[in-house]
Amino acid sequence: MHLIPMSWSHSHLHLLVSVFPSVGLIFALGFYVAALATDNEFFKRTCLWVFGGLGVLALAAYISGEGSLPQLADRDFITRDQVLEHYQWSLGAITAAVLSGVIALVALLRAGRAQKVPGAALITVLALQMVTLALMATAAWTGWNMNHREFNFPTPDGGTPTTWAHIHVILNHLPTVGFVFALFLFVLGLARGNQGMKRAGLVTFVICSILGAPTYVTGAAAMFALTEPPVAGISKALINAHRDWAVIALFGLGATGAAAWIELFRYRYLGRYSKTSLNVVLVLAILTLGVMAVTGSRGGLINHPEIHEAGEILASNSNAGWSVVIEQLINNVIWFVPWQTAHFFGYTLVFATVLVVCLRILGVFKSMPFSAVHRLLPLGVFGVMINVFTGMLMLMADTARYVSEPSFWPKMFFLPIGAIAVLYFSVSENLWRVKAGDDATIGAKAVAVLVFASWIIVIMGGRLLPYVTL
Repeated sequence: MHLIPMSWSHSHLHLLVSVFPSVGLIFALGFYVAALATDNEFFKRTCLWVFGGLGVLALAAYISGEGSLPQLADRDFITRDQVLEHYQWSLGAITAAVLSGVIALVALLRAGRAQKVPGAALITVLALQMVTLALMATAAWTGWNMNHREFNFPTPDGGTPTTWAHIHVILNHLPTVGFVFALFLFVLGLARGNQGMKRAGLVTFVICSILGAPTYVTGAAAMFALTEPPVAGISKALINAHRDWAVIALFGLGATGAAAWIELFRYRYLGRYSKTSLNVVLVLAILTLGVMAVTGSRGGLINHPEIHEAGEILASNSNAGWSVVIEQLINNVIWFVPWQTAHFFGYTLVFATVLVVCLRILGVFKSMPFSAVHRLLPLGVFGVMINVFTGMLMLMADTARYVSEPSFWPKMFFLPIGAIAVLYFSVSENLWRVKAGDDATIGAKAVAVLVFASWIIVIMGGRLLPYVTL
């Protein structure tokens, strides 16, 4: 399945290795901030070890990148200036990653068996890692521009902008790499019985599942941008093979995220996690990660000729695959209308839940404690699950029209913002302690305004689709 090609090349190895120290650092920093905020010592020490490991991965990325330079010289669509720019930024990023990783490990060694790692060392590591992240982002950007020809394809008249191919390449690394880090942290939390790490893993599973929706949608937009009209060197058959597995990955992300959120919700009332539920989340996460690995590998075949084997027979039938069958089936109005009705019902559940919860946080219904409106959250989550499933089906029915509508992209931009912000309602300790007659904090009110505004934009964007056209 091309996860490890027979003709393993330095370019392929570099593509796989380089994404972890760059994208992985985003999640590692998030975990680190959570560890500092909760003052969880084992969690903090684990993050410091992770920073050290990312420094080692940065060195591996440098070595594989050096090995791929001769292969890049044979590719006529890559200029010497592009290679030089990427090389220079990469040197800076790798130096920062190694330096900050060494400092993190030194802080651990100096702390030894002490009760706590000194606060000054922790803050120093945080500042260095933030600088490293900025350098990594710049190096990654120059590398993506060099390896992805589709970024330079012109947008055809009346066609889907090729910008979405660029956005998809950037976005799809977040749920995949984030899922790897979440699984690592979750397994370690289970092994050590660390509640904070279990919780961080569950929260990250939910975030990755939310990010799966815009990742899939931008992938669909990229497909039409690169195939209608056809672009030389881009195979619709390979895209369909990738899309088939992307559908399964989306459902896997949704199932894992839902199971993780249910356990976060239950914890609020029981004060402990269910071992059975945690094991269910673990099994779902492992299966989903396997599917995502296959999905990513098939996506790499689309525009990375260097990972194809010589004489390899690739998919060529552009009408093959179950995603094509689903697309043709949902195009039948008999099947489209029920899913559209369920989609509207899902939005009703979401908006009703958001309205009541946000109003309580903003000071209405003060006679109720927040725990009372917290019980409504499962209705909103159920509505989101309905909308992800039905929305995906409707998107498959008429992708080219949806992605070209001006109201569609504000909807997709604010959907993950609104959904991730709602997650704050589930895990916030300050909100949970709001009793009858109490006011929520200013920060909680700001989140409530963001959530309410985001979901209004999402719903308005969806309803305007039939009426606002380019």
